[in-house]
This record gives sequence, C-alpha cells and structure tokens, in this order.
Amino acid sequence: MENVAWIVVPSGETLTTVTTPVSSLIENRSILKKKPLWIHFRRLDEAVEELLSEEFDINELSIEDCKSEARSKAEHFENYLFMLLIYFDGGISRQKKLCLFWGKDFVLTVGSRRLFEEAKKELMLEEEPFGEGVEKIVWIISSLITDKFKYVTDLLEDQADEIEAKVFKEQSPELLEDISDLSYEILTLRRALKQIRDAYKFAMSFSGRFANPENIHYFRDLLDEISILYDRAETLHEFIQNVLNVFSSLVNFKLNDIMKTLTIFVAVLEPIMFISSYYGMNVENLPLASKPYGILVISFFMLFLSLGLLYYFRRKNWI
Repeated sequence: MENVAWIVVPSGETLTTVTTPVSSLIENRSILKKKPLWIHFRRLDEAVEELLSEEFDINELSIEDCKSEARSKAEHFENYLFMLLIYFDGGISRQKKLCLFWGKDFVLTVGSRRLFEEAKKELMLEEEPFGEGVEKIVWIISSLITDKFKYVTDLLEDQADEIEAKVFKEQSPELLEDISDLSYEILTLRRALKQIRDAYKFAMSFSGRFANPENIHYFRDLLDEISILYDRAETLHEFIQNVLNVFSSLVNFKLNDIMKTLTIFVAVLEPIMFISSYYGMNVENLPLASKPYGILVISFFMLFLSLGLLYYFRRKNWI
C-alpha cells in the first residue's frame, strides 16, 4: 500500500486538507512552501525519510528513534523539537505511537490517522486555527493523548473496584489471575505515564523557542494533568497490591480453617483407630475379649474418648 500524506494548511480563517501520495509530494513540493504547515504521515518509509531530511532538516537520529524506539521521549535540535509519544487508545492492549516534529512554523506527525483526524477536528473548531502558531496543534494533540490516558486510568480504577468487591465473596484461581493481569496493566500504565511526563518536562524547557510565551501556561497545565494521572496510577498500584494481600490472607485463613478441621477429625479418630488395631491383633487373652459384654465396654470407652476430645477442643475454642 502506497504511503500517504495529509497536509493541513490555513485557508483564510479555516483549514484546507490535501491528501496526496508521498511520491507525488516529493515530485511537487510547492505546497510545502505554505506556512504554517501541518503534515501527517501514515508511516515512515524511505520516501518520507528523504522528504523529512531534505525539506525540514530532520536529523537521522530522530528518524531512527521514530522507527525503533518504544518509550516516550523528547529531544531538542537546532530547528525543531522531537517528541515520541507512547499512549493507549481505549485500553492497555491497544498501545499506539506518535512521532511529532515541532518547528517554528511546521508540525510533522507520524502515526495513527485516528488521532490525526481527532486533532484536526478540534483544530477546525478554533476561530483562528493557526492564529497562535503551530503550538496550538501540539497542544491539541497532547490534550487528546492526555484524555486517552485519563480514560484508561478510569477504566482500570473501575476494574480494581470490581475485583475488590469479588475478593470477599470468592477466592478462586480465576480471580487471582484477574488480579495479576490488572496489576500488570497498572504497572504498564504507570511506566508509560512516567515516561510521557518526563518527556513533556524536557519539552517544556525548550518550548519557548517554538511557542509564543503567553501560551506556555497551557502546556504547564497539561503537564499538571499528566502528573495527576501518574499519582493516580501510583495510588492504584498500591491499592491493587493491598487487594492482593487481602486475597492471600483470605486464602491462607481458609486453608488454615480446613487444616484445623482435618486435624481435629484425625485427633478424634486416632484413639478409636488405636483401640481397634489393638484388639485386631491375633493374640489370645486380650482384656475383655472373652467377656460377653466386652464389646459394649470397649465401644463405650471409644465413644467416651471421642466425646471427651471434642469437649476439650470446645473448651479451648478450637472448634
């Protein structure tokens, strides 16, 4: 499938989006002269790498990170700020990656078209989409990614509440598996939030070169939201660990109760088994063996021992 580029440029007080194959864009680059400019690529290939390098002076290290790196990061170069953003679109299992190159009058993105369409829709709602420069695009994209993190955090919190309610009703292997899976997802979320928080902290220190100073507070507010989400993930991790500890305690208590019951059962039967085996020996002249009432005396004695042991256990509050 041929790679495609979506080019967003200002058209009066609105936007114009041009969809074109990358090969055609390389042959006719006149549209790239319009500034400010936002270009979204479906994926990186040799043609896109050539275009990024020649037309926008994108460093080959940034391109390599965009292709192979799997954690959020930010790097500053002479004419642009590179941000690699790892996020989750609807769940931990749906991990996505967005590469963003932020220059003075251009923004280049590589990744999910769905995120691009959502960001473009938000940008079109602005009275002057490019009135404050291209940092509005970066802020909208970042806000959408933060909202997706918030959705996943809310989802995991709801799952944790459901599991907590189940722990006191059942202690099954399936529930333990659910707790383990949720714990892994929470750890994954926390790690991703920490990485993206550090990336935005780094980007904030250089954003003044590419954004209007009066708009920096929007990014500070965004960073605060990410930090709050990270704190929620930390709290959620501690919560699920406590749930796991409660689960383990309940399982141990249940096991101890079973072992206590079995121990009492064995303790009550042990004297009976001893007497039965004693009189089962092939030996003459055993006590009461030849008496007609011997079986009654021995049976009564065995019953007395059993009831006596049960009474003793009861007095000790063992049963």
